[in-house]
Amino acid sequence: MEAPVSSSDESNTDMVGLTLAEREPVTDVVVDTVASKTTERPTPVAEPPARAGRFPLRLSLPVTIMVGALLVLALAAAVTFGVLLSGKTATDRAGQQALATAKAYAVTVTSYDYQNLDRNFADVLDGATGEFKDQYSGASQTLRQLIANAKATAKGSVLGAGISSASTDQVVVVVFVDQLISNAATTQPRIDRNRVEMTLAPRDGRWLVSKLELI
Repeated sequence: MEAPVSSSDESNTDMVGLTLAEREPVTDVVVDTVASKTTERPTPVAEPPARAGRFPLRLSLPVTIMVGALLVLALAAAVTFGVLLSGKTATDRAGQQALATAKAYAVTVTSYDYQNLDRNFADVLDGATGEFKDQYSGASQTLRQLIANAKATAKGSVLGAGISSASTDQVVVVVFVDQLISNAATTQPRIDRNRVEMTLAPRDGRWLVSKLELI
């Protein structure tokens, strides 16, 4: 025999059913909210790290200006260095050419033979210019007479030489030269030791002596 259901039991049953019915929509809302959050905030994808040794594709404006300025400075320095090096090379070349000329000319100007004075004097004048050429030309007649009367001969030899100063248009050279001299009045030749300073200048592709002094 079934027990009668009281009104209070029905009320409790209805409340339980109502509670269950009300919970279903709440569950749906929670599920929908979670789903929407998942859709709106996707998991970020990590970017691959930049490869080592590669420059960025884009430079900011200040960096670009700085790089450009450095390139300009480097180019200016290279040009300046090239000009200085070219000038130094030209000066060195002028100095070496003038030095070789001075050494050869020192032998020419300190060597003579009374029997061949025309050739000796012509060689000296051929390597001279300017002030020294004028001086030697003016004194040549007197020198010729003295050498001829003494029947003198001389032979020069260079012991050493060095550049005192040099530029592309003038070189000063100091030459140490011995001069072995003999004449009719002496039985033994004598040696004169001379230190000569020559100033040389380029003329028509040659280096000529413009000034000569015993020092």
